[in-house]
Order: sequence, then structure tokens, then C-alpha cells
Amino acid sequence: MAMQSKYDHPTSTYPYKIARRLNLLSVPRRTFYQSMEGMPSYTERGIRKSALRATPNDRVNDIAWPWVKRLIMLKKLYKNRFSPERLERIERMIESANATMYSKIANCVLDLKKQEGAKDLKKKKGWSESEWKKHMDYISQVARPKKTFLPPPIKRGKSMPLEALMPRIIEISSMPPFKCYIRESQDTWYRDPIKVPPKALKYVITERVTKLAAPRVLNEYY
Repeated sequence: MAMQSKYDHPTSTYPYKIARRLNLLSVPRRTFYQSMEGMPSYTERGIRKSALRATPNDRVNDIAWPWVKRLIMLKKLYKNRFSPERLERIERMIESANATMYSKIANCVLDLKKQEGAKDLKKKKGWSESEWKKHMDYISQVARPKKTFLPPPIKRGKSMPLEALMPRIIEISSMPPFKCYIRESQDTWYRDPIKVPPKALKYVITERVTKLAAPRVLNEYY
């Protein structure tokens, strides 16, 4: 079998040499038009219309029930405001929400018979004899006078007569010697920087200094 070349020969419509792969890719594909037929329709709020028409199953109904404790709180709050028919509906809702599988999983199942028999407000019971005895013992302890706790006595060393302490007292009470500070101008070694020393007034200038102090003659090219 002869090997096929990678290029297609020029034709009357396209008089150039072209790669076969590019020639195959240049063939136009079939056009597909996307239509919304068969797609689910939505409402203005973005909810599927089929979901609104669907009938919920038991699982969805069980999840939709609120917590049992909230329904009981609702019944207690509006017990004197709602009509008896409405309260009966709330009781049915409590029974149906309490019997769901999800309340059992969450350990929210309540014994409704006990709650019906229980009173809303618990009456305060009177104290028993043992409680009164404990209370009276506590009162007797509180009524006792408070104990005064004095500080412990201060332990001191051996006592000495006043005559033996007088030398030390005199030494402490005597005024200590203070150092007298004198200004620098009053010292013998002090030299005033503003005043000219007397030797400088009698100084005689030398010939070498006069030569150095004389002005020099500068050249023209400077």
C-alpha cells in the first residue's frame, strides 16, 4: 500500500497546497438549534411549577412539622387568647409532630399524658422538720457575738538603760560636717579667660615674626 501524503493537492477552487487535517477541519459541521421544548417551566420567583403541583410524601410531611417544644410553648402563651377549636388543632399538631420519626431520632419525644396531668405552676412546699432544724442552727451561729482577734504581741530584744544609750543618741543628733563649696573665681589656680595675662603686655616681637607678618608680593600671572 502506498503511503498517503499529509497534504492535499491544489484544486480549481483552491489553487494551493494544504494539509489534509486542516482541510477536514474546515468542513462545516451540522447546526443545532437549542429549543426550550421539554424543559421544566419556572414561576416568576424561580420555583418549578411541577414542584407546586406535586403531592408531598410522608417523609416531607414529617420534616415540615415544627419542634414539639415550640408548639407546647405556643399553646401556653396563647391559652387564654385562642378559641377552644384552635387549641384543639394545636393539640393535634403536637400529637402528630411528636409521633414522627425525626423527633425520635432527635430524642425530642415527650410523654404528653404526664404533661397533661402536671400543673403549670408548681406550688411551693413547706419546709420539713430537718430543714427547719438546719435553718435554726445556721441562725444560732450567725447570732453569736463576733470574736475579736487581737494581733500577737511584738517580740522585742533586751532592754537597756537610758544612760547606756545616751552616747549613741548624742552622736546621731549632732549635726554632720558639711563641705563648703567655693566659686572657681575665688580659687588660687583660676585664670579669667577674658582678661589678658600681664606677661602678654610686656611681650617683645622677634624679627622672625615680623618677617612672617609682612605682606608678600604676588606675581602677575597669579
